[in-house]
Amino acid sequence: MGLKLAELWVGSILIFCGSSLVLRTEACEYFLRKFLRSQLAGTLIFSLSGAWFLGHVLTLGESDFGQYRLFFFIFFLTIILIALSKIRDFLSVRGAAILLLLTSNELLKLAYMEPCKSRLILVIFIYAMIISGMVFGGWPYKGRDVVDFLFSHPPRSQLLGFWTTVYGILLLTTLLW
Repeated sequence: MGLKLAELWVGSILIFCGSSLVLRTEACEYFLRKFLRSQLAGTLIFSLSGAWFLGHVLTLGESDFGQYRLFFFIFFLTIILIALSKIRDFLSVRGAAILLLLTSNELLKLAYMEPCKSRLILVIFIYAMIISGMVFGGWPYKGRDVVDFLFSHPPRSQLLGFWTTVYGILLLTTLLW
């Protein structure tokens, strides 16, 4: 996948999420509140992100302690299985945080050393993804606090949705640069 295709996907996702927040605030609030504590979503998302991470572990090179990749694979697989069986609270937030970090890694690889200036619009969003992934990975209960803050005053969520949509449109316009 090239940088332009990544910009298209990210811009489209931002427009979809932002317009959903603006137009269907109650439905988004219901979805997010259910997502935070969903056992099914937690198991699926955490399993997906764990499998993706284990795929990265299997492809470690020699400079990245590749000679220990089997040990790392078994160690992290054990941690993932223990987390899936013992940690049920906010597991979906933890899994989403891992997905944010892994996705941002792939997007940064696409933007690396690209000559076009439009990549900077995407990279700003990628760094926001990294910060969000680190915060919600370390403190998953902050996901509940953010949802409470956003939806305690409905214009807040609509304003976030508006600016998310605008940023998505800006990202799509960079395809023309």
